[in-house]
Amino acid sequence: MKKIIMVLLSIFIFVVGGFVVISSGFLEKDNDRDIIKYEGRIYSNITEVDWFEKEKSRYPKVKRIGAIKRLSKSSFLLWNFSATKLPKGTVLYDTVTKEGIRPMIILAETENGEFLYYRWLPKE
Repeated sequence: MKKIIMVLLSIFIFVVGGFVVISSGFLEKDNDRDIIKYEGRIYSNITEVDWFEKEKSRYPKVKRIGAIKRLSKSSFLLWNFSATKLPKGTVLYDTVTKEGIRPMIILAETENGEFLYYRWLPKE
């Protein structure tokens, strides 16, 4: 009887644990995300998001903060100045004019001079 209870308990823990891992998105592969990592923070491309269209003018290019150093195929293995879509060498700009404040929005300037807007994702 003791062995049966242990087996049932083990199965229960395995099933519940698997559900928690799957529902938390841990195993979810989201390789289509256009993200960059800067100063330990994850930023996601919001250039074409509807609500942001009217806000773009509030975020001017202020100063260069660096360039993309590596392209990562996985959103789980990002280092500072790495991206999932932007090519190596893409220049990044700060949008904050005050010294010591981390930017909420970062600009990426493409080869053809177009600007892409990346917003910090606090939940990452």
